Amino acid sequence: MAYAIMRFAKRKGGQITSLESHNERKKKQYKSNPDIDLDKTEFNYHIIKPVHSYHAEIKKRIASAGCKRRKDSVLMVETLITASPEFFESISVNEYTEYFDRALQFIKDE
Repeated sequence: MAYAIMRFAKRKGGQITSLESHNERKKKQYKSNPDIDLDKTEFNYHIIKPVHSYHAEIKKRIASAGCKRRKDSVLMVETLITASPEFFESISVNEYTEYFDRALQFIKDE
């Protein structure tokens, strides 16, 4: 049986640069996670692509909301949307986009 998987993680300031480097596959090697297959990076895509760096996007959103923040504030919630491998084996590449678009709509609705 296939499963949809969503993971949410609160992130603070000190983590954001390394998260961006990891998520955007800016590194050439991942010693801490040898399961990452860099040959598959070309298949990664954003549902909502950041225009600027993660820090710049966060600063812009905090400023536009008129918020003040503490040094230890949560600055972003990292969201991973995926599914169990058997799910992706059962759908076409064209159906991937529909799956992720529906998952994003679910998050917005809920």
